[in-house]
Amino acid sequence: MKLKSLIMACAAACAFAAPAMAEGGMFEGALPENWTADVVAAVRYNWYNFSNWQKDGSSNYTWLVTYDADVQGKWKIANWRNLIDIDFGQTWTKGVGKRKSADRLFWESMIDFNMTEVLKPYIGNRFETQFMKGFEYSEDEDGNEIKTPISSFMDPAYETQLAGLAYIPNDNFSQRLGFANRMTISNGYGYADDKDTEKFEKFRDEPGLESITEVKYAFSDIVSFKSRLWAFCNFEGVEKIDGLWENLLSVMIAPLVELQVGFDMAYDWDLDEDAQYKNMVLFGLTWRWF
Repeated sequence: MKLKSLIMACAAACAFAAPAMAEGGMFEGALPENWTADVVAAVRYNWYNFSNWQKDGSSNYTWLVTYDADVQGKWKIANWRNLIDIDFGQTWTKGVGKRKSADRLFWESMIDFNMTEVLKPYIGNRFETQFMKGFEYSEDEDGNEIKTPISSFMDPAYETQLAGLAYIPNDNFSQRLGFANRMTISNGYGYADDKDTEKFEKFRDEPGLESITEVKYAFSDIVSFKSRLWAFCNFEGVEKIDGLWENLLSVMIAPLVELQVGFDMAYDWDLDEDAQYKNMVLFGLTWRWF
């Protein structure tokens, strides 16, 4: 009954919020006519403090800053698209300490050549890394926490050169398939190292095939959904495949207030033979630029 009441309350909030929503973003109309943009910045913060609280509970806080941009310029011969995703956040729990909740720097730039209305050869480049150090947490025999660094800024970093053919029938769907040369940079933590050799490699070059499927749809002015499925297979064999499936449902509850529900699934053969999963429900201030 509680779940049903919560769903009804959310639906009612969305219905009453719709007339209050302003169309577009704060800088809508500032771009040239041949440019389109979907740019959103958000800040989210949760804080709980317990003092002599007899019921179950631990003091904690969580903060998250995100920036998500999809900017595209269109010309007769070609289109130029840039995707930028910046996520950084931390969570603190009493008795546990600080942990990272998000840490990502992603930039993808592609040029599509208008060979036909729907089939477009493309070239591009992608860069991925993180901002802060990542740790693996364990305990010694006395129960004291041990923090072991396992990653940092530019370690690892991924630089990928792309070329292929895209099928883009409309603004809501695209399918890309082509060659990708994925370079891994890791100076200290071994993400680029070949365990079968004695030498410690800091750089790895992997040519292979890449597929990118993107779907995005606006159900209304306040509800939108987007999904991106990325898969890479180097030429060594299909068992060396990497993949990332990202899904995000966004609901504008009120001006500058947004609810996001997301599900991500990742697979990286070099890190773990099992798939990785992430679920999230985010609520906070959102600043739509375009």
